[in-house]
Order: sequence, then C-alpha cells, then structure tokens
Amino acid sequence: MTKSKQLYLLVLLVFGLSTQAFAQESPAVEVSTNAFINDYVSDVTNVVCPFKNEIDYEPGRVRCGFITVPENREVPESRLLRIIFTHITAQASLDIDEDDTSAKEDEQVLESRADPIIYLTGGPGAGIEFYVKRFLKHDLTKTRDLYILNQRGIGDSEELCPYYDSTSRELVLADNQKAQEIENAQRMKACFAAATNRGVDLSAYNTVENARDVRALRQALGFDSWNVWGISYGSHLGQMLVNVDPEGIRALVLDAIVPNDLGDLMRIHRWVARNHQNVFTECERQGASICDGLEQAFYAAGNALIANPVMVDAFDEELFPSGKAQVPALIAAFAPFSMLYEQDEHPAIPSVMRGLVDIINSRDDEVFQALANGEGGFSRSSGLGMGSAIRCNDGYMAAEASIAAEDLQEDFGFTEGAFSVEGSQLMADACVEAGLAPRDRKDYQLIQSNIPTLVVNGDWDPITPPALAERIAPGFSNGRLIIVPYAGHGPTRSMSECASRVLTDFFDEPGQNLAELDASCLEEGVAPPEFLDYLQTDIHLKLAARAMDEPKNVVVPGLLAAAPIIISLLGFIMISWGAITRRFSSSNVDVPGLGPVTPRLIAFITTLVLLVGVGLIGLGVQAAIEISEVSLIAGFAPPAGIGALLVLLAGLMGIASLVLTLKAHKNSPLRKRSLIGFVLLGLSAIVLSVIFVSWGITPW
Repeated sequence: MTKSKQLYLLVLLVFGLSTQAFAQESPAVEVSTNAFINDYVSDVTNVVCPFKNEIDYEPGRVRCGFITVPENREVPESRLLRIIFTHITAQASLDIDEDDTSAKEDEQVLESRADPIIYLTGGPGAGIEFYVKRFLKHDLTKTRDLYILNQRGIGDSEELCPYYDSTSRELVLADNQKAQEIENAQRMKACFAAATNRGVDLSAYNTVENARDVRALRQALGFDSWNVWGISYGSHLGQMLVNVDPEGIRALVLDAIVPNDLGDLMRIHRWVARNHQNVFTECERQGASICDGLEQAFYAAGNALIANPVMVDAFDEELFPSGKAQVPALIAAFAPFSMLYEQDEHPAIPSVMRGLVDIINSRDDEVFQALANGEGGFSRSSGLGMGSAIRCNDGYMAAEASIAAEDLQEDFGFTEGAFSVEGSQLMADACVEAGLAPRDRKDYQLIQSNIPTLVVNGDWDPITPPALAERIAPGFSNGRLIIVPYAGHGPTRSMSECASRVLTDFFDEPGQNLAELDASCLEEGVAPPEFLDYLQTDIHLKLAARAMDEPKNVVVPGLLAAAPIIISLLGFIMISWGAITRRFSSSNVDVPGLGPVTPRLIAFITTLVLLVGVGLIGLGVQAAIEISEVSLIAGFAPPAGIGALLVLLAGLMGIASLVLTLKAHKNSPLRKRSLIGFVLLGLSAIVLSVIFVSWGITPW
C-alpha cells in the first residue's frame, strides 16, 4: 500500500477543509450583499479543458471556458482574475448518430430540459476534476446541462499558493501536536506572505466573493436564472448565494449542510464520537463477529499510539529532508472517519478498525514505515492556500479558537484531540496577523428565504451531521428537509439514480407543494452496511515499505510467490490439454509406464485448488481497492479468506501428491517428465502454502 501516508494526509486535508467552522448563535435576519462597487462581468472565453488528458469524455460532452472577474468587488480598482468553469452537456441534447439505433431509443426516453444546473463545489478549496469525473456518470446530467465553477484561487483559477505544502519540507519533523500546530501556522503565514508579495488581495477570498463569482458566471452565460445545487462547503456557498443573487436562483438543493452562520459545525469531537458510535451500534445490531470486543480494543490501541508516538525512517529525502516521518497519532480516529464519507465504504469500517488495532499493537517497523511514508504527490487541483484564506476571512479559524476548550471536553474516546486550545488560537492569531480577521458577521446569518429548496443530509454524514441541516431548515419557508438513513456525505451526489429522479421532479416544477414531492427513495435511504470480515494481513504493507525503500527489495519475495503459481498454472494447462487430447485421440494408445491415474488426478486437483485460492485472494485485493484504498489497512476483502484457506488446503494436497507420485513411481516407474512434473506441482503447492503462512496470509 504505497499511498498509505498520502491517503491519510488526504483524510486530514478533507477533514481540515470541511470542519473549520464559526460556532456563533446569531439571530436570523435578512441581509443584502448585492451592493458592489466593482461589478465587472466579462464575456466567456472558451478554452481546452485543462484535464483533457486525464478524463475520458466524448467530444461535445464536456466543454470549458473562463470568465474574468474583479478580485475584490469592494475595491474600485481591483485587479482581475480568470476563473475557469466546466460545462457538462446533457446527454439528451447531444447529436445522435443516424446509424446508432440504441442511441435513438435512448433519445426517445430522455427529454432535455432548458434550465441548467450550477453545481457548487466543496472544500473550500476542492478542484473541479473530481466532480467532472463523477457527474459524467450521474443520471442528472442525462437531461440537464450542468456547470461547475472552479472557485477562485484553486488550480487553473489562478492558484493562490501553488506550493503550499511542498515548501519548507525540512519543517515536517513535528513529532507532537504542539509542534505540528506551530508548523501549520508557519506554513499558512508563508503562503499568505508570498501571495501578498505578488499583489494578491487576500481579503477577497471569502464566501461572499465566491457567491458573487457564481452570479457573474450566470450573467456571462446569459441565464436569467438556474437551478443551484451545493454540497458540503457548496451548501454554505449556496446559502450565501441566496443573499447575493436571489433572483438568479430558480430552485435550490443544499446537501451535507454547513450553516451560513457556521453554527455547531466545529463540534468535531462530538461528531467523531457520534460516527464511531453509529458503527458500534450497528455492529451490535448485526452481531458481526468482526466487532467482538472491537470498541474497547479500538480506543485502547488509539490511545497507546498517542501515548507512544512512532517516528520511522523516511525513504524520500525530498519529501522528508530530516530523514524521519511520523505515524499520524490520530490515524485510528480518522482513517475510519474518512471512509464514512461514502456509504459504499461503510461495510469495511470495522475491519479497518480491527486492522488498526493489530497494527498498533504489533508495532512492526515495516508496517509503520508504510503508513508514515508514501508517494506524497502534491495536487494543484486542491487549493490549500485559498481554503486557508477563506477559513480566516469567513471566521472558521476564529470558530475553532472559540470552541476548542469546550469541544475538547466532549467524550471523544481518545486522550488527544484533533486540535489543542493553544494551537487553535495560534491559527486564529495568524489570520489576524495577516490582515484576515473574520468579516462582518452580518453576511453570515441564518438564511430566511422563500426560494423553493430541498435541504438534504445523510444520517451517517461524518462531518456535517443531520443536526446542522435541522438548524437551517426552518429558515426556508418553501423548503423540505430530508434526512437520508445510513447515507454518508452528499447523498444527492452518491445516490445517482434515486437523487436524479427526485431532483429532476423538483427542478421540473419547483413551485409544486414540496410536501407532495416523491422523495421516498431518499427517505428510505441506503441499506444498512453489511460489515465485512476481511482477511487480516499486513504483508502488503511490509512489501510496500520495502519497495519504497528500494524497489529491488521486493524482487526475491515476488519471485518466490510467483514461481509456484506459474508452475501450477503451466501444470494445470498441460494436464488439461493431455486429458483432452487423449479423450479425442483415435489411436487410443495406452501411455506406457504411467501407472495408476491417481498421481495425475491428485496433481490436477491440487493445482486447481491452488489456482482458485490465489484467484480468490486476487479478487479480495481488487474488492478492497474498489471499496476504498484505505480499507487495505485491514487486509483483503472477501472472498480472500476462502482463497487463503484453499491455498493451505492445496499445500496439504501437495504433500499427498508427492507421496502418491513417489509410491506410484516405485511400483511402476513413471516417465521422467511425468515424474518431474508431478513432483514440481506438489512442491509448488507446498512452497506457496508455506510462504503464505510465513507472510500471515491465513484465514485465522
């Protein structure tokens, strides 16, 4: 698992960008943010999509362009920014090939709508590539055009700090929380200083200006109004858009709610504890064996790692100039947390928890090296600098500082929290020092609106739980609240077929009585996760660590495992081919010296069992990757356990094959090639089973 560290850093990135919120109980009032000093709106300039070589799409299906906007509309002579957007064309409106019968049938079923959708991205700081890939497959884009605006300061929308996390790598040797928080503050300060020196107006990176950018895009495209759909930070942006551009919103869908006043979003430890309790409660309901004694063991192991932090040798001196890397102290808390975002990953969570318990308790240096090291690539599609500026200007950082002491008193289950009181204040102070104190809170009140609105939230959403949706719902007098059972973060995005039906019916007639809108598939939610019992092993992590250190280190282990499999495969083919040729041979000549059929038969069955076992393990690896790469922490998904059992059984059969072959040869000498072949097949099965046992690839 060469990307363990990278994946965990992504977890923390998503966590950090999604959870810094301003906890302030403010009265709900109507405000107006429409008074611009500089309201310049450019024409649209078409461009080749910057992700053209990274995402596969048909010509005409995806188009890109950019608009030019003032960086700060509250300053008369503000500099201009180019902000890129993507247009996904509805399938129903594409030209159909005259000879394509199936396409014509689809065209008869699909009816293109004239009113488009603007999708508001998350983060703050998430680039558009992820969304383009996902929405190309979303059923909603079959009938409606969908636009995605890449927020200012991200990637090709004039990245605010393109080297945010790749600078000053010599500082990453923080081996405790205080040092890490100091490093985070220094990195943010360095970003802000570099941007300011380039003439960037950092005060312009806030949700109000982001909403004004969305309004500018609508005007540049020539739409009087459009349907607005925002998830996570996009739900915050959608609420702000109600203030900035109410006349431009035909219908509004908000999912995975971040309240406009940011409310209780910062109750991080409460929400994480809720997430874990959801899993443990479901474990008890199912009576899943993987969960036996898991809760106590999980917290004990996590706290043991916090009490005894682990530093390991780093393999990439460019990423870790100090030569050391730390195993994240809160990996036990936030690896499962990251998997709660997508309900398809939920079935593997208890196995990942169990895998983390085993890893922490075993304290194997190679496994820790795999977790602490990684490829660590830096993506320009995720605007860490822009996200930091917004969290300063919007008051997110101030929220963390104001709530830290109280939030850390929550029963988190772990002895160390995601932040400290001192560290939170350090970040808030760093914002102020950079001139990014929280904006006037008048723009950040709970919304009061009669715009037709669906407020949707997954019940198992790890970071924006239902309580936040329930907080904002009363302000939408023409709205409807839908809590989706067992769903993760953004069910209107992940439940494509269901959400498409509901949103299409809503967008088709937003003026309808929303209480009568058929949203039953969302209200029924997704099926409870059926927890999977993974084949618990860490050999892939050990091999990953060896490969990261020096690729040639895995050559010998790879050959040792591959050779028996190749020999077994060749033997299986040859025995099968021999049986077929003898079956259809007209000569019907007996093969001299072959003796009883038992050695051939047992050799054939041995190779068959071994190959099936290896194949099932391969399927388990693939299944784990498809569920979530993070789940590889636990080992391999079913049916890998059955596969491991079959490989061990093949080892026993290999012994039997050797015995029977040698016995048959003693009674009636076999042909030399037959003798060698049967012996090799038996030995191969024995060797591979021994390797699997030594590597810990066993069903127990």
